[in-house]
Amino acid sequence: MEEEYTLIVCDRPADAYRKKALSFMQQFRRCAFLILLGTPSLESLLRLSEKDEKEWLKLKDRLTQRTININVVGALAVASSSSFLTTPSPTRFANWDREFPYFCIAASNGSAMLAVISGLGLLIFLNVMGPESIKAAQKSTFRFVILVTLLMMPLTFLSASSLSAGLAWIGAVWFGDKIWMKLAVSTGCALFVLTLFVITAALY
Repeated sequence: MEEEYTLIVCDRPADAYRKKALSFMQQFRRCAFLILLGTPSLESLLRLSEKDEKEWLKLKDRLTQRTININVVGALAVASSSSFLTTPSPTRFANWDREFPYFCIAASNGSAMLAVISGLGLLIFLNVMGPESIKAAQKSTFRFVILVTLLMMPLTFLSASSLSAGLAWIGAVWFGDKIWMKLAVSTGCALFVLTLFVITAALY
């Protein structure tokens, strides 16, 4: 009896941990779908597409407009980063001719181009997306992964482009010769981390 009682006591924390982990994953998945699709799950998206055509069209329009905005920003990022790649640094405050900042600018340029390309693909998909597409994603794990990946790609690549551009500027300023510029960049990095923390806390 003592051994059985011990096993029961030991299992309870494990069960609680599994429930907590499952709850965290459910919240993360819900948050991810809200960001990517504007609905907490594929099931709610399917119900919306089948029962409320007006709201369904509004949702598709919002997703389309968001993707168009990403494409516009990505195209601007491609143009601006290309100019940095072909122009020598005009000041010693920020020296982007060094290897690290130059590599980051190139990465920003490539990520922005990928954001535009994947955004165009997502626009094509959104134009033909219907209940059948959602049902197919529910039935097939492969289609589900492809759907989520396509939804994530434009925003992910644009975020990578922004991050690379930020790292490029940090590196360029760090290779410069002005202490106050380095302090300003350090302050900006601290504010960036604080902003990410606030956004994450608000979403969670």
